[in-house]
Amino acid sequence: MRWIMLLLAVFGFALGFAARTPGLMGLGLIFGFVGLIGAFFAFAAARVAATTRPDSALLADKDLAALRASVRKSPPTGAPPVNPA
Repeated sequence: MRWIMLLLAVFGFALGFAARTPGLMGLGLIFGFVGLIGAFFAFAAARVAATTRPDSALLADKDLAALRASVRKSPPTGAPPVNPA
């Protein structure tokens, strides 16, 4: 889809520059800018999708509960208590 949007942008700008009437030039520029913005967002979305972790790599509920429990453990008996202030 992103390549189609890029081709639409190129076609729109070519139409805008080759047009002989102002209406056709405006229509070509609109197609060009809309296609360019659409292609930009499509390429950005593809880049983000390529670098995200799959859901299988995320922690399960059991693992999250174990992490929370390890954080909430009381400090060792010889350590002074922590004052939150």
